[in-house]
Amino acid sequence: MIKAKIHDREQERLALLNSYSILDTLPEKDYDNLTKLAAEICQTPISLITLLDDKRQWFKSHYGLGVSETPIEDAFCAHAITGNDPIFTTEDAREDERFHDNPLVIGDPNIVFYAGIPLKNASGLPLGTLCVIDNKPRKLTESQKESLNILSEQVINLLELRKNKLELERAHKKLKKFSKKLEKKVFQRTNQLEIKTIKLELMINDLASFNHICSHDLQEPLRKIQMFISQFSDNEFHNLSTAGKHKLERIDLSAARMRNLIQDLLVYGATETIDNSLTTMSLKRLVLDVKDVLSEELKEHKTVLKIEKDCDVTVRPIQFKQLLFNLFTNAIKFTKKEEKPVIRVKGKVVHGADYPLLHLNGEKRYSHIIVSDNGIGFDQKYESKVFKIFQRLHSDEEYQGTGIGLAIVKRIVTTHNGHITVESSLGNGVVFEIFIPLAD
Repeated sequence: MIKAKIHDREQERLALLNSYSILDTLPEKDYDNLTKLAAEICQTPISLITLLDDKRQWFKSHYGLGVSETPIEDAFCAHAITGNDPIFTTEDAREDERFHDNPLVIGDPNIVFYAGIPLKNASGLPLGTLCVIDNKPRKLTESQKESLNILSEQVINLLELRKNKLELERAHKKLKKFSKKLEKKVFQRTNQLEIKTIKLELMINDLASFNHICSHDLQEPLRKIQMFISQFSDNEFHNLSTAGKHKLERIDLSAARMRNLIQDLLVYGATETIDNSLTTMSLKRLVLDVKDVLSEELKEHKTVLKIEKDCDVTVRPIQFKQLLFNLFTNAIKFTKKEEKPVIRVKGKVVHGADYPLLHLNGEKRYSHIIVSDNGIGFDQKYESKVFKIFQRLHSDEEYQGTGIGLAIVKRIVTTHNGHITVESSLGNGVVFEIFIPLAD
């Protein structure tokens, strides 16, 4: 057996791998679905997503294999990440001097065929591989190689999405910590300018990078995946086993869910950057505009949307329509099976001084907007959780979603210097109360 050589930039590669905070994490469906599809396309019993540190190769997803890691010295993938080939292949490891006496060849899982594509980030450093394995000799077709390459790009994009999500969360925690530190000096002008500068720098650096990844680096490969799935479905669906067809359908659903997640993240990141001046207008006009956009959904679910009382609001129309859109679609989604959804909207102008517990500006007037529905509701103890990004009260099997919709609502209210509360109980719908400053 011939051991793989160490990568020329090994220390840099290991530091990059650690920056993803991915090693020894729990299994995730999005990764598992990719290995299932890779195995189905290449017609192999085993498919892995491997990540290699200095002592082992660890499997983020291991389809058809019962272990979660193997020693680095036995790893075929260690050869794959140090080579120059876009896809590292051995058709019969028993006749390959590098592997013929490898413990993974002469023992379980009795590897004969191996093909792995290095998972490289934008800098070209490999983190591991997406590989397929068989216990008999075989060759991949050009179509299978191309498919495996597309799937490997999607693995990288899942890793990048995870990394940027963690960086965004760390930036928000840092900003929150710094804000608390400056609360005692809130009346000092220099400190006010300092926190605004830090907030702006964090927002520009984090959101610009995050939105670029979402809008291009993630969406473009995702479009390729969905196009490939569509083509594969049209041309090869009849050749798949029943289990294979089911797996392909699950992959398609996962890709659609990821597209929705990316689009919601883009909206979330754009809520503080949209250049859209404040305008005083009728609440009813905004509601009717959103009702027109949702006409098909409202009709499909036989939803009743009632505007019980109108008032003026001072808002950024594009953002506030997004707020109403998210509240209405939530009401439609979380409806009781036996009842038609009913959404009620009403507004009135109030004085901030009348609501001392909400800490509104006592000298200002506010548009008090109430949006309520007759849906499934939730336990009031989860009130603080519903507005947090990526927080969900239901599984995908119960109600599909990304966990970002109400975070966007909260963010839009915040950018309007407003306040939002929610009240609910199980089986009794939800009531959102929104207070937005009204221009004089």
